[in-house]
Amino acid sequence: MQQLIQLVEKEKLSSQPVTQHTLIIDDKQVIHGALFFVKTARKTFKIMVPAPFYEALLDNQLTIQRLMKHPEAMLLS
Repeated sequence: MQQLIQLVEKEKLSSQPVTQHTLIIDDKQVIHGALFFVKTARKTFKIMVPAPFYEALLDNQLTIQRLMKHPEAMLLS
């Protein structure tokens, strides 16, 4: 996650809004969290936030910096 934070700061993307996300739903229609996509010049990173913490992020204008600083955010490889 630290490398992603440095890359976002280098490319000055921290204030950009996160526009792409998807909910993680199982076969019984239970929501387990949300997957957010952060695009940089070289790669698209996937950050997962589990339920119920993702709900607060979707309610407000979500920036890349706010997503990365969230204590429950997990960077997926």
